[in-house]
Amino acid sequence: MVKRNGLGMLAAVLGLTVALPAVAAEADKRQVNQQQRINQGVKSGELTGREAVRLERQHRAVQREIRQDRRDDGHLDAAERARIDAKQDALSRRIARQKHDGQSR
Repeated sequence: MVKRNGLGMLAAVLGLTVALPAVAAEADKRQVNQQQRINQGVKSGELTGREAVRLERQHRAVQREIRQDRRDDGHLDAAERARIDAKQDALSRRIARQKHDGQSR
């Protein structure tokens, strides 16, 4: 079983962002940041297993949407960026709320 570490994932995503326009790369940076926040919450015990699974599922859904939006022309247009930003904002709030809801594993 291959264990994914945060640095390897970060390096892979950052490697992809070099070839992307700066605006589109911001979505990738936020995805990396949010993944790190989820991982940190699991390690610290701020997130229960169930919370982490739910947040990971939502995180992957946003990643999928970013990939699908880029398939057309390799870029995110203004409407796509706005939609992705809104979803990332909502996910960020959910991560913060779950990490600080007083539950522990």
